[in-house]
Amino acid sequence: MTNIDVVLLAAGLSRRMGDENKLLLPFEGVPLVRHTAQTILASGCRSLVVVTGHEADAVRSALDGLPLKTLFNPDYASGQMSTVACGLNAVLSTSPQPEGVMIALADMPYLQARDYCSLAGVFADKVCRKIIVPEFLGKRGNPVILPQQLCAQAARGGIRSGCRHLIDKRPADVQAADMNNSAFITDIDTAADYGRAMSSRFPVAPCCG
Repeated sequence: MTNIDVVLLAAGLSRRMGDENKLLLPFEGVPLVRHTAQTILASGCRSLVVVTGHEADAVRSALDGLPLKTLFNPDYASGQMSTVACGLNAVLSTSPQPEGVMIALADMPYLQARDYCSLAGVFADKVCRKIIVPEFLGKRGNPVILPQQLCAQAARGGIRSGCRHLIDKRPADVQAADMNNSAFITDIDTAADYGRAMSSRFPVAPCCG
């Protein structure tokens, strides 16, 4: 994954969790957002940018000491696309730019480092760069990988409805990746989801590549 930067979305309001910020709930002995960030870092990505919003100070504190960059999205309440654009702008300001950017969600703790590596491998295998979208049993999942040339368009706000709109409107630019793992379609939104997650244990594993 050395040619891919990762934007980790960690700005949401966690409305369906009630009074709790799900990203700060403990998982494997650390806050959920830290667990996800550690897993992504173990995949060997070129860099990791975490975009914060809701309870930004607490989320940043949960990430203390990790080799990543945090960025605050002041418009986080307007929706996920503003957070995506914020992260993409940060990544595209680097030199040299990455070949692709993975847009990852902070509330998907079932994914392990090897899963991120496997998805990145699909991107690397394509001569013509496409948007890589994982699927499990025909259902679209996350994270997705955007090729560099489409990152710029999304960051400019040309795709106002986010990555899903881009995927729907440009099918010729999309490559579905059949992943034999339900982790790509499983996140934590509710207290019940969190309870199920806590009933299993998924250690942060090194990249198998």
